[in-house]
Amino acid sequence: GLKAGVDLIITDGVIQISSLDDALHSDDSITINGGDILLASGDDGIHADASLTINGGTLNITQSYEGLESVVITINDGTIHLTASDDGINASSGNSGTAAGAQPMRGGGFESGDNYLYINGGYLFVDANGDGIDANGSIEMTAGTVIINGPTNDGNGPLDYLGTFDISGGYLVAVGSSGMAEAPSTASTQYSIMYNFASAQAAGTMVHFETESGQDVLSFLPTKQYQSVLLSSPELENGSTYVVYSGGSSSGTASDGQYTGGTYAGGTQVASFTTAGTVTSAGSSAGGFRGGGRQGP
Repeated sequence: GLKAGVDLIITDGVIQISSLDDALHSDDSITINGGDILLASGDDGIHADASLTINGGTLNITQSYEGLESVVITINDGTIHLTASDDGINASSGNSGTAAGAQPMRGGGFESGDNYLYINGGYLFVDANGDGIDANGSIEMTAGTVIINGPTNDGNGPLDYLGTFDISGGYLVAVGSSGMAEAPSTASTQYSIMYNFASAQAAGTMVHFETESGQDVLSFLPTKQYQSVLLSSPELENGSTYVVYSGGSSSGTASDGQYTGGTYAGGTQVASFTTAGTVTSAGSSAGGFRGGGRQGP
């Protein structure tokens, strides 16, 4: 749709693209500072061979193979909604060649020390049939909101990374299949909970977390079948007991499946557990977390 040999920079304006190949493409870098951008692509929504930086604007990718792809992806601000038939966000070289210093990774690609995803702010909603977020390297999240409706098949996961995923701030909800589900690294400074149900939950079945005293922590309505739920929030505390419910409804205000305010009722309690450490995994044993470094399937 729009292609640059070196730099593609969008500062403002209204852009609507429907393309067979990449909607936005650069052989080097793309920077989005603002604008109202609506994209539909038969390939990548946005692809930059070297780096992609989003500093603001409203970005809506209604159709893509992969939503955002580049070696280094940095999200500092903006509102992003994307739909992908494969990975929602892919921090990789985007080719099958072996980069210098690359290591073979599961799934047929390569891990490289040059691949990074940085989330420093903004709002990101991902609906992906492949991995919700896939980094053939490492992820750092310091702020912002990320909501992921990930895959239904166990060959992919809501999150997939090959280095480390350090989260120190922000709000993250990721739901999807449990076979390859991953949580952030244990070296993170913000607490995370990953709960895997014993069986798949139907699309439209609310998942609810609350404290032992009944304070709401999460009320989320996934758009697709799911079995794994990951939550990372500044509200989570070590040594606290949390209760998981399935089904029911909330009278709160919904935005992208996330309910705030109101009252939750009508669900079935399925688990209760106490957090121990930065990352707590509960429920079925499928999936897990990384303590740093590479890990096999």
